[in-house]
Amino acid sequence: MEMALPKDVPTLCAKGTKNLTRPDNVFCSAEFLDFFVSCDAYPALTPGTTDHFPVISIVDLVPPTVDIAPRRNWRATDWKEMNKMLGAELKKEPLVEGYASEEEVLGGLARLDAIIDRCVEKHVLLSKLSPHSKRWWTPELTKAKKARNALALKSYRKRELLYHPVHEEYRRARNNFVVDVKSARGAKWTDFLEGVDDTDVWTAGQLMKGAPTD
Repeated sequence: MEMALPKDVPTLCAKGTKNLTRPDNVFCSAEFLDFFVSCDAYPALTPGTTDHFPVISIVDLVPPTVDIAPRRNWRATDWKEMNKMLGAELKKEPLVEGYASEEEVLGGLARLDAIIDRCVEKHVLLSKLSPHSKRWWTPELTKAKKARNALALKSYRKRELLYHPVHEEYRRARNNFVVDVKSARGAKWTDFLEGVDDTDVWTAGQLMKGAPTD
């Protein structure tokens, strides 16, 4: 443990003798000490009913930020357009059927990589994931949610007509959406568990023990 309150700073003034002493202190771990901006006693702020000085600590608790590199959003890719461009690019630079040397093989691979990179750059958008984002969410769920919300509004507008068919449509859409969400979450979790390696075992265990977050 380290002492955060500087040495020789008094923290008490005896009411009878007016002697300054230091019965109070502030300790913290060595790792946490660097987060202290200041730590001091303030005699002028002492309440009239006590002889202990208030000790005020200012601690910098702003967590360090981590830059999340943008990633390709493969899920939102229009694969029809992607394949169309890929086919057109391959026609412009057709690959030979056979290679006579290692250099030709490497050259062909380099041309193929360049073609794929151009197609990816054109059709696969970049997205910056938030640590709070729902990784299991899909474009299909977005559409289903919009449809459910639209039916919810229609059902509310027809609330005076108890037997209007829109109420049943909304009920089915709402229930189906709940089922779709559970299915998407379960599928994402299953995919994660199937890909767990030695470095992810601890993370998987913590997630299984933790409470649901969404």
